[in-house]
Order: sequence, then structure tokens, then C-alpha cells
Amino acid sequence: MVTLYCKAGCPRCRSLEEALRHLAVQCCVVSFTPADPRPDELPEGMHLPVLRDGDELFQGAEEILAHLDELTDFKEWWYKFQSDACYCDE
Repeated sequence: MVTLYCKAGCPRCRSLEEALRHLAVQCCVVSFTPADPRPDELPEGMHLPVLRDGDELFQGAEEILAHLDELTDFKEWWYKFQSDACYCDE
């Protein structure tokens, strides 16, 4: 599962959430206010927004969007080749 750590009320973070929904990726969104402490799950020095995809971390909207573009490419590839046309009956 993918986790998006973002600032509460941040318009850029909302557009990242929307991009994840559009991509139909199972995602958990964790919002923080400026008064909240840094999330323990994130390494020291990381600034929001951050996307965790498995063991990988992507920081900043541009890096996150680049990763979502890669996921979009993979999704298109998956749909193209997921048919059972490659199975042969003997």
C-alpha cells in the first residue's frame, strides 16, 4: 500500500491525493498540521509531502508526480498484457 504524508489544507497535497485516486492506487493519506510533530515513520530531515511506496520514499510534489507517472505507465502496460491471450490449450 502507498501512504501519502501531507500538510493539512495544502492545495498541492490535495492535487496529489486526487492524482492517486485517479490512478486507482490503494492509498492511506496522513495529514499533519504545522503544530503536529514530525511523523515517526519518516526519516529526520524529510519535508512534507512525502509518498511511501513500499520501502521507497519520494519527497516533494515533483518527485511524487514523477513516481505516479511511472505507476501510470506500468498500469497501462499491465492492462495491455494482462489478457489470457498468451495461454495456449493443448
